[in-house]
Amino acid sequence: MFRRPTAVLGAVILAVATALVPVAASAAPSAEETDEAQAANSALIEIPYGEPGELPVAEGVTVDCGALPAGDGFEITCEPAGITLTVAAYDPAWGERVLPVTLVSGATRTVVNYRVALAPPPAPEITTPRVDAPFAAGSQVLIPLSLLGITCTLCSPGTSSVRVEAVSPDTAHAGVGPTHLAVRSGAPGDVTVELSVEDDAGQIATAEVTVSMVATAPGAAPRALHVGSAPTRSVDLTDLAWGEDLSFSCSATVVGGTCGADGVVSFPAAPLPGDQLSFRVVDGRGHQAVGSVTFTGDAADAVLPVSPMPLDWSQTSPLGISVPAPASDQDDGATVLSRLSRILQEVPTP
Repeated sequence: MFRRPTAVLGAVILAVATALVPVAASAAPSAEETDEAQAANSALIEIPYGEPGELPVAEGVTVDCGALPAGDGFEITCEPAGITLTVAAYDPAWGERVLPVTLVSGATRTVVNYRVALAPPPAPEITTPRVDAPFAAGSQVLIPLSLLGITCTLCSPGTSSVRVEAVSPDTAHAGVGPTHLAVRSGAPGDVTVELSVEDDAGQIATAEVTVSMVATAPGAAPRALHVGSAPTRSVDLTDLAWGEDLSFSCSATVVGGTCGADGVVSFPAAPLPGDQLSFRVVDGRGHQAVGSVTFTGDAADAVLPVSPMPLDWSQTSPLGISVPAPASDQDDGATVLSRLSRILQEVPTP
């Protein structure tokens, strides 16, 4: 069953019906002429990512389901009131396919050659413009990519990528690896890194990320490690940090994990490869450091030793961590209209 079109969309669909109704002063076309009638233009049906694409028709117009051919790489469900198209999976190289649809209004039959395409998923985003932690000027620091607020619907390891486009000031340096951003600056002050993320569909999001470099405080500051680890249900962060009177918090944790101030992190299930835990450690004087645990391997594998993450000064790298998908829109009337408007973007004129 198809939803009743809203007033705006109804006006668009009505244009299809109007195009099919013969002018009163014209002679009624023969059955042969109407059967061979072809639309001069074609309309586009975009199948939304992860959803079926629906093409309803206006009241008084029906789809001849018996004349509908099999879908070329997509499944078709047909009713006289419209058709529904679905695909098994998104493919950025899918291109466009042609679907001839016979529309009937009274004695008039018109074949509309619809172009069928796959709408891409939501583009990736980098939502954290400033890393909320200071880093020591003059040192080489690692920043977990999970701290940058990257969201992506379709990012697969080895296909999606992250890239350093530019860095300022000129005296600063930045590079990126699969799991961390590396930054070095000899002077205190802000370092701005222009970073981009490209998803499997070739969509690119670019944003400026600011990192604060500060003068080293007198006395020993707390330190924290960035390590890779086999999947485990519990992590003791006190093994990965040192200093006096330490307190821990997790800036970015694996879904479902709990992070205690004593540094004990627990997960309801073993993390998956690519999950990343970012944590902050603060000493009794208020000085702080950032560390991370990036999970590698498979939970079924034998336990792998914890190993330090290397500094990577590459300009571009495959994205090696799991990032969340952007929050979905509320399915209210506005989003329904927007979705259907994408499906029926233009009305053919026979």
